[in-house]
Amino acid sequence: MQNKDFIIDDVTYTFKQADFFKANKYLKKLTALLKGCFSLEGNQTGFDIGQLASNIGSEEFVEIEKFVLDYVSAVDENGKTILFQNPKEQGEFFNTHRNHYYQIIIEGLKFHFLGFLPNGILSNLSTLSLAEITKKAI
Repeated sequence: MQNKDFIIDDVTYTFKQADFFKANKYLKKLTALLKGCFSLEGNQTGFDIGQLASNIGSEEFVEIEKFVLDYVSAVDENGKTILFQNPKEQGEFFNTHRNHYYQIIIEGLKFHFLGFLPNGILSNLSTLSLAEITKKAI
């Protein structure tokens, strides 16, 4: 997989591929956080957004967020490059672009982890946006 650019407003984010084993480590952490979020009753499937939301503040989710941010950079609307590994730059940037944060986390999760899934599932999930995920979950 190559780098992937994602644009929000006039900011270009570039996701860089992590090492397979490092990504696999964080995929396992993410999978553990999703445990209990899915249900199957007859032919109906469900997703418990409350269960997922309860995990957002967990130490494991913070580690996953850090992993995603370690492998993304941005060029803002003024042409300045932001490296999210630097906490000061990260804080200053997201103070100004708050609405970008979870969009970047979701795109980063898709970028790093969807490649581990079988092709049929991959094609159904790779095109979902944060808005579509929220709509399906609510």
